[in-house]
Amino acid sequence: MIIYYQKKRLNYKLYTGIGFLIIGIAIALLNNFSLIYYTWILLGLLQLATWYYEKKHQYLYITEDSLTKNSLFRKSIKLNELTAIWKLRTSFTLQTKKNKIKIDKDLIEDESLNKLTDFLNQIELNP
Repeated sequence: MIIYYQKKRLNYKLYTGIGFLIIGIAIALLNNFSLIYYTWILLGLLQLATWYYEKKHQYLYITEDSLTKNSLFRKSIKLNELTAIWKLRTSFTLQTKKNKIKIDKDLIEDESLNKLTDFLNQIELNP
């Protein structure tokens, strides 16, 4: 099962990346060389790279035995080792004896959030 990012979030990253890139290129072409102008281009490229990564690798991947959170440093947790699930207003926290993963609800698309909530309700915890 794949838990998707909000489309609004992905579109925002895409549009701001393109905007930064256009502003940076326009300023660099109109003015003399300055590192400040090229930071706009760099910010645009970084924003577009973030958008591409999040579009290709969605927020969570859930298999039969594990849950993987995609971020700069990928985190994975085995579902049969879960000892606690905290359901807070803005997040879920899954904990084993060794690892802890925080899942932000604000980043998740509504349909995927419903699937995730149903999935977490079905999990039996280890004592």
